[in-house]
Amino acid sequence: ALQSDYGAVTTGVAIGTNALYDRVVEDDRILFAPVTYTHAITTLADIPHFKAINSCIEVDLFGQANAEFINGRQVSGTGGLVDFLRGAKESDGGRAILALASTAKQGTLSRIVPRLPQDATSIARADVETVVTEHGVADLRHKSIDARAEALISIADPQFQDQLAADWLAIRKGL
Repeated sequence: ALQSDYGAVTTGVAIGTNALYDRVVEDDRILFAPVTYTHAITTLADIPHFKAINSCIEVDLFGQANAEFINGRQVSGTGGLVDFLRGAKESDGGRAILALASTAKQGTLSRIVPRLPQDATSIARADVETVVTEHGVADLRHKSIDARAEALISIADPQFQDQLAADWLAIRKGL
């Protein structure tokens, strides 16, 4: 939801109980607008210090993110993910953040991966600024591809870091 200078909140949807629905109808501080407004990069960029915190399924060592596919099967859509990341990047003092657990399948699968599967790039590397796991923060802004890979390896689960570093060396030789 977007909050205005005069205390109103603008949103595109409300999902909840009948009490919530009654409240949003009665409260003139809750405004509804189409996604063409609520997700517009210009709308979001006009919010000072706007922080977009989103999640994804996996991030590769280039900083590209997959938010839609698991094992070739589509499990989600991007929704406003890219809009919010781009809006936050354009906001004065804003920040675009992807947050995810470093592993899946009870710690047996790294969610920081060498490369995304073919056709699974939901978010281009140019749109990814900051990636956070329980192991730290990878600030990818203004970094070379090698520095990006190093930062992402550092926030992967420690049991996968050596293999990711070896995979990056192999990828790098092929570039």
